[in-house]
Amino acid sequence: MGAKTYTIGDLARLSGQPVRRIRFYSDRGLLPPALRSASNYRVYTDADVAKLDLIHALREAGVGLDTIGRLLARRLSLHDVLRTRLEILEAEIAAKHRVATVLRATLRIPNPADGDLRRIWTMSNLSNQQMKALAEQFVDAIAAGTALDGSWRRQVLDMTVPELPADPTPDQIAAWDELSRLLADPTFVREVQEGTKAFWTDALDPEAYQTASRRAYENAADAAARNLSPGSPEAQAIARTWLADSARALGRTPDSAFQDWHVAQYERNAGRLGRYRELLGVLGKDFPIAVDRTVWRWLNDALKSLQPAH
Repeated sequence: MGAKTYTIGDLARLSGQPVRRIRFYSDRGLLPPALRSASNYRVYTDADVAKLDLIHALREAGVGLDTIGRLLARRLSLHDVLRTRLEILEAEIAAKHRVATVLRATLRIPNPADGDLRRIWTMSNLSNQQMKALAEQFVDAIAAGTALDGSWRRQVLDMTVPELPADPTPDQIAAWDELSRLLADPTFVREVQEGTKAFWTDALDPEAYQTASRRAYENAADAAARNLSPGSPEAQAIARTWLADSARALGRTPDSAFQDWHVAQYERNAGRLGRYRELLGVLGKDFPIAVDRTVWRWLNDALKSLQPAH
């Protein structure tokens, strides 16, 4: 018994594909007829039915005709074709999701203006990878010429690299936008670099300083919650302990010069550096030492009210 054959009309009925489309595939060389009848009609076989199903599936998946042609000619494997298509599809999905995120974020703004959409769209083009590169450049710049290296440098970098969530809030979008501008601001970079150079010296014991900072913060937070005055004897004791512990960790002497240094550090942290940390917090970054400005302000006031150290 010979192999079963089909006319183009039969093939159309079996596959559910229009005759015109099958003829188009045939003319493109994707589905050439197995043979021609005496009247020159196209004749197909069961193998052509299977091939048409494959072409249809690939087209539904968005695979181009040229790629399908190379696959059918076995210049490409089905695995490679499907993997490539999946990668393209995932990129398209990510792009569409980004568009949806921008539209959703813009619509959350009451009465959005043209400028809001432009700003959010521009911001959204800064990918997580690009922000990571920006953060790495920032850390490289502030660490230059300091003892900040090794695991501590990686820790600083981990704290510095934010990620924009898949479905960000308007606050997170604003923070992402502001943070990207801050990290690229040469004036801010120099400001943080100077502070880092003064702090990260060979005499620094980072773990001891972190422990001292956490202890001081917790004591100050408890005192502030009790509405204790920064000038009270208990507050003075907290400030004096903080001064002594931090001086030990930094290899310094807890004298009036060091006291002044602490006050200057607070002013720096309360400024753009503090804002930088707040922005990272909005984007979900955690710091080993809490950054509640109210608590640190209370501790700084307690430091300033200490009698000058000698």
